[in-house]
Amino acid sequence: MDTNYEDWADSVKLFLAISNVDAALTENEPDVPTTESSAAVTTKHEKWVHSNKVCLMTMKFTMDKTIKDNVPETNSAKEFLESVGKKFKKFDKTEKASYLSLLTKTRYDGVSGVREHAMKLTNWYNKLKSMKVELGSDFLVWQILDSLPSEFDILKTSYNAQKEEWTIDELVAILNQEEKVTDLNSNKVIIYFESVIVGYGIKLNDMKTRLTPRHLPLQIDWHLVGTFS
Repeated sequence: MDTNYEDWADSVKLFLAISNVDAALTENEPDVPTTESSAAVTTKHEKWVHSNKVCLMTMKFTMDKTIKDNVPETNSAKEFLESVGKKFKKFDKTEKASYLSLLTKTRYDGVSGVREHAMKLTNWYNKLKSMKVELGSDFLVWQILDSLPSEFDILKTSYNAQKEEWTIDELVAILNQEEKVTDLNSNKVIIYFESVIVGYGIKLNDMKTRLTPRHLPLQIDWHLVGTFS
């Protein structure tokens, strides 16, 4: 079972529903039949008992032993699922706080590669999204740019000045191209970037004409046009 309770619970419920044995999760236990009960009442109860047994076995089989051992023992599949949910709601609060801290405080170290850095932040963003923390893709783009050092200030200025928003894929593509010509370990090189776009001839440092997402599908070449100090 994944650490995301909701994904696991949805998968289990779907499997049990498709298998037509989810009655114990959707219905309360029917009255226990007596010797005077009709065949229909007896059959309904037997079906529910079978469902309850299958649901419990399925849930316990698909979760880690350490999790199973920390859930109170019960003979009710519905109660068992609710108990697991309560455990994970407490865990999710801590996990959410951890991922939020990583996403907002991590800065590019200049070692791992800027593309890898962006993908790392995107992974934490997706973790939060899977836990129903909706920050918005615009926030992620801004956060990635904000986590980069001063060598990327021209790119930040270009993004902030334009009306259009970049998608994550577009930002990663731009960072991947820019990384090829940026040496973050050198303090002796003054770097200017010229974006030569087929059919446009747009310069990134020309703020009258800015790089926008509509240009990205075209072939882009980045040229180092600076001087040594």
